[in-house]
Amino acid sequence: MLSTDPTNAMTSDCLRAIDAIPKADLHLHQEAERCLDRIFSRRDGRPPYDWSAWRRQIIETVPAGQERLRLIGTVKPVPLADDDDDLFVARFAELLEFEAEAGAHYVEVRGDGRTIRKARFMELFRQAEQRAQEKYPQLRAEAIAIIMTTLPADEVAAIADECVRARGDGLAGVDFLYQPYLTDADWTPIHRLAERFAEVGLGVTAHAGEMSTANIAAAAQTPGLTRIGHGIHAASEPGLIDLLIDRGITLECALTCNAFLGATPSLEEHPLPQLIEAGVSVALATDNPIQVGTTIGREYLVAASLGLTIRQLHDIARNAIQASFTTPDRRAELLARLGP
Repeated sequence: MLSTDPTNAMTSDCLRAIDAIPKADLHLHQEAERCLDRIFSRRDGRPPYDWSAWRRQIIETVPAGQERLRLIGTVKPVPLADDDDDLFVARFAELLEFEAEAGAHYVEVRGDGRTIRKARFMELFRQAEQRAQEKYPQLRAEAIAIIMTTLPADEVAAIADECVRARGDGLAGVDFLYQPYLTDADWTPIHRLAERFAEVGLGVTAHAGEMSTANIAAAAQTPGLTRIGHGIHAASEPGLIDLLIDRGITLECALTCNAFLGATPSLEEHPLPQLIEAGVSVALATDNPIQVGTTIGREYLVAASLGLTIRQLHDIARNAIQASFTTPDRRAELLARLGP
């Protein structure tokens, strides 16, 4: 983790300039139980689950890398309540408000197969967006489906069918998750599914290159893919950097999460500046912000602490909006907010 406060040595003018950037978060997991816990804790007049204590314990007792990654999402402070439409809307609104309060103008929320297949999913998601917009009118949000290729083939096929159907309701894209994650996987079935998704206009992204260089090249060659979640280990191989640039792929960089999991030794050693200097398109993201203790606003502050200029932070926001899976009209609106 960052050993010092990222705002140290920043002038008030710098902090104001960073705060004013219309931020976009392209890699945000739904954190369902974590959001419900926040809602229930306010209702019940109790403190929410202590994620800071959880993080300290993980850092002190669990080796960095795959072992920490395996623990993400395993703590469920309250039961999931997806059979209750009101709570379903409320937890998505909670997450969207959490993002907007930290400066987000645009977010893409990932939902798993169970979430995406819920009856009236996109209608309920839009209700949550509208609820969040009552407090934060600037916010625009889209939904992304996670395709876990390790599920039984018939379940993957059912989720894929629902993604294609939900495209007509406004589903924006898909994100592929696979195994093995640390070594090269078989991307043949992923490429077949991606072709189908791209044909109906779904955006395509995939987790890759978080802990090693494995799967970055295969992900980059996926039909219709324009983004990669994480991908930071491409910085260690010029050939992979060239591949990302040649294919116009944007990396969704989650700085705090990378450091917490041990994907990079520390935030101070994150390869974000190296990737930018090499010409790779990058966007900032939070990944699992409640669990790892960050916000999209903090991610921009951390990037500034790594030496990025206000101009570069504006460029990152522009990269994110240009690479977003939203509609052309929304993209144009968001880009106009950034200005020249």
